[in-house]
Amino acid sequence: MMNRTQGSSYTLLLGLLMLGCLPLLTDGCASSRPTTSIHEASLGSVFLEEVSDSSFQASHPIKLSETTIADVLRGIHTKEKAGFLLLLGKAAKSTNLNDIRTFSEDDIAFLTPHITAALAQANATQRIGFRSYSTAYVAPTAKTVQQRETTAGYLFADGLSLHVILTQYRHYPGKASTSSQKEPRPLPDTDGLRDREVTFLPEGAVRSDVYDRSSWVGKSEDRSLAIDYQLLARLLTPPPPVPAPQPVPVVTTPPPPPPQAPPVVKQDTELQAFKEEMKALRKKVDDQEAELQRLKNSPPKKKPAP
Repeated sequence: MMNRTQGSSYTLLLGLLMLGCLPLLTDGCASSRPTTSIHEASLGSVFLEEVSDSSFQASHPIKLSETTIADVLRGIHTKEKAGFLLLLGKAAKSTNLNDIRTFSEDDIAFLTPHITAALAQANATQRIGFRSYSTAYVAPTAKTVQQRETTAGYLFADGLSLHVILTQYRHYPGKASTSSQKEPRPLPDTDGLRDREVTFLPEGAVRSDVYDRSSWVGKSEDRSLAIDYQLLARLLTPPPPVPAPQPVPVVTTPPPPPPQAPPVVKQDTELQAFKEEMKALRKKVDDQEAELQRLKNSPPKKKPAP
């Protein structure tokens, strides 16, 4: 008969085994949904997937610019949760509470054009799935099998929001812990997101009033985001340069023009007329003097005899 200690150990072992198999069950459910490949290469893949939830209604098809998609991917960060156990792990140097970008520039350059094309082709009942690998795919060998870190998730458009759900972050099955053997052995991390939450920068573009769609994505809220892509574009647009103040022009009153001299021609005409007048007046005086002199010099007339 199994004692209580053995029963507890058995229950714990069974729980760990089920937790380790959860990714396989999730992948199996995901793979059973109808998918349409958009692009598949050694660095990753982009595809369309039907959503079985009848309440799902996306704003597809939709045409967004590659700049918009790149800005959304560039703003996604994965931040370790600052819980009590994580703080203990930090003190033991087994956990790094970093806030880092989820996608590298190479990831963004690979995913952006294909996600843009997928959004333009998707219908209202489909979401866009993506996978990005840390290294290019090579033929599997005993050394290379399951050695590629995978970052994966889904996104879909709803109105002016672009929803992003992260399902894996730099994860590959059987990834060994980097912690020392003297430190506490961490629990299995089935998708690289066990102790992480998904955040976005700038925070002003995150829609906080979006109703819960956990049934659509099948993940907790700390792994999903709703980004207002129009607001994001405004936040990332630099403000116009402030024009330099222009000097105030000094208004000066021009001096009055100097008085104009009378025309020379007019002065000469008046002077000539005055001379002619004086000459005529002098001739008249001379004539009068001559007549007076003649009268003085003439002999007196004799009186007639009576």
